[in-house]
Amino acid sequence: MLSGKDRLLEIVRIIKKYDLIKHATPQNLRLAIEEAGPTFIKLGQILASRDDVIPKEYCDELALLRNQVKPMPYEKVLEILDREYEGKTSEIFASIEKEPIGSASIAEVHKAVLTSGQEVVIKIQRDNIYELMAMDVRLLKKIIDILKIEKIFNSVFNFKDIIDEMFETAKEEMNFLIEASHTEEFYEKNKDILYIRSPKVYRECTTSKSLVMEYMDGIRINDFATLEKYGYDRDEIGKKLAANYLKQALDDGYFHADPHMENLKIKDGKIIYLDFGMMGRLSKRDRELLSKCIIAILNDDVTEVSHILLAFGKTRGNIDHMTLKNDITRVLNKNKSQDISDIDIKDFMNDFLAMLSNNHISLPKDVTMLMRGIIVLEGVLRSVSPSINLMQILSTHIKPGNLFDGDKAKKFVQKAAQSGTDLVYLPNEMLSFLKGVNSGELRFNIELNDSKHQMRNLEQLVHLCMITILDVAYILGTSLIVMQGNDDLPFIFYIYLVFGGICTVWIFYKMFTSKIRNRRK
Repeated sequence: MLSGKDRLLEIVRIIKKYDLIKHATPQNLRLAIEEAGPTFIKLGQILASRDDVIPKEYCDELALLRNQVKPMPYEKVLEILDREYEGKTSEIFASIEKEPIGSASIAEVHKAVLTSGQEVVIKIQRDNIYELMAMDVRLLKKIIDILKIEKIFNSVFNFKDIIDEMFETAKEEMNFLIEASHTEEFYEKNKDILYIRSPKVYRECTTSKSLVMEYMDGIRINDFATLEKYGYDRDEIGKKLAANYLKQALDDGYFHADPHMENLKIKDGKIIYLDFGMMGRLSKRDRELLSKCIIAILNDDVTEVSHILLAFGKTRGNIDHMTLKNDITRVLNKNKSQDISDIDIKDFMNDFLAMLSNNHISLPKDVTMLMRGIIVLEGVLRSVSPSINLMQILSTHIKPGNLFDGDKAKKFVQKAAQSGTDLVYLPNEMLSFLKGVNSGELRFNIELNDSKHQMRNLEQLVHLCMITILDVAYILGTSLIVMQGNDDLPFIFYIYLVFGGICTVWIFYKMFTSKIRNRRK
């Protein structure tokens, strides 16, 4: 393994080799990232879906990093497998194809045949991947601090957050036993969907660095000529793909977080999902909040959206609630004049993520994974079936009635009955007012002319209110004690009487001296 200093020199050498300072063409950038290794490949894959940040031609080139990374030498593949299977590779596999069918940042995939005769694929992890990525993450963070990159790009996204999220996701992807569990769970949750398939895992052959799965042949979802040749309806594929993805996220709370074209095939009228290294999971609470937020967005309810986002996410520092509402309004107004079928969900999501970043709100990791997954899926749908609009399907999938099951409805009715019917007639403005008070976002905008005079009047008004409250309390307290009808009043009554009188006199004295000072001014 290289030292941190040697690794930094290697990165500088690659930058010079591809002349990225003066001639950062899309191809040069992709080749440099590929040579720099898995950390940069992962970051390149993230940027490939961000055409709001970098030009589209760069996104198209970086998309090649998903499955066209330079493969390992075949001898190295066999060396890794022999290490994993303790020298018994030939006892498990009858044959292993030399050329990989896919090569990505963390692993590459080879077709093989088990000694029992089944056709399988082997996903083999690259050597020393964890140590190299950990070193790169440390170096990148130092570079960000030295060059103060966050100050330049913070309005778009936070580089450190992206690097941390990338590394956390990559660490989970590096354990193929976790991916095996993901694959099996995905199968269980979708086995009743007639048009969805996923591969079987061969657990007896799987280790933390070698994953063996059923070989799934099929037509690539972007091989349109072959799909049309075999009579597939691309619009039907698009609708089913979109409907199932929303079912994964909003109904199951367990979704494929990287649904790009290389991970999707078509065979026998079924959509085949591949590569379960990146999966997201939403809790029941998160799914309910997400559904409510979508409904509030569709209803243009800015106040409700802001409340849900604050309940959903973590905040960094103090939140300016008025600015947040104004920014939400701006994002929603951008698409207000459009029919829902014409809204570009990718642009909407990117605007929404930028708005959250500007207001120092960070959503849970799995929610941001879902948003990015939707952005990737929207790109797939745009290619497969341009007439399919994910926003329109989303609006039909989410209905207010879906948010209440039987138990919730029962509790809701009981609570409404206990609270009384008056609440039903409470105006919406009052509800907004109460929500504002509850969240601490309520503000009063007061325009004062002759501000000194007005402030003195306001101060006197406050004083009068205080005296009135004290006097009322004083009189009521005294009256209640006297009304007990005892001839011999308790000693505490006289203490109360004297103390109340002193406080009232003191307040009058403070008002009098304050008034004299104000006149002198």
